[in-house]
Amino acid sequence: MDSTRLLPTQAEQEKRASLSETAAPGLALFSGYLRILCMLAALWPACPLARAVEPAPKPPSPWELSVQYLGLTWHPDGGNTPEVYPLKLDRKAYLVLSVGAAVNLDYRLTDAFFVRLTSSLYKDCAFLTAGCIHAGPRLECSWSGNRVNAGVGPILSFRRDWHRFEEYEDDEFYGDRVWRGWQYRLFWSAVELEYLRRISDSIEFQWSIIPGAPLVITSMVGVRFRPG
Repeated sequence: MDSTRLLPTQAEQEKRASLSETAAPGLALFSGYLRILCMLAALWPACPLARAVEPAPKPPSPWELSVQYLGLTWHPDGGNTPEVYPLKLDRKAYLVLSVGAAVNLDYRLTDAFFVRLTSSLYKDCAFLTAGCIHAGPRLECSWSGNRVNAGVGPILSFRRDWHRFEEYEDDEFYGDRVWRGWQYRLFWSAVELEYLRRISDSIEFQWSIIPGAPLVITSMVGVRFRPG
């Protein structure tokens, strides 16, 4: 066999050199592209655009809803007609149990100020249907999971007419205000005091006092909720 046949000819050498020169720019471009990809891969975790966009924290709802049991009633001077109080705790009816509920809807304007709308329905000292509707502003202070607020505003109070009882005489609370079998009275400046204790981020224990002294002081307990 002729060994000279195994060696590339001059033409073949020139052709290979030409192909190498033609491919060199493409290989250089591809190599540069790979370097850029490696650099981007190394920088990707630190790139702000690569991070998941966290949603802004949702502001707390300004609305708060509370439900209370109503409750214990205290007559500082004793009941006006203790004979008709079936749930009195003593002979002169200083303390009387009432059976009912109150619902409060609060709208918070600031951390220290909110407005409340209240409605209640219960069985009163004589175990007749009674209730009230109230609205007014509240000032509140808080510390270490505790809150105290005070409010004032008008309240419409009503109950089934007590004149059905022979022992009853017109009292200072309702007087002779009667409409279709209901006694009623509108007070323009009813006061409420309240204490709250945090149970969780959305629930608070609630204790309220409505000081209608010297005639009656009403106590209520319940919970206040803040929607998530």
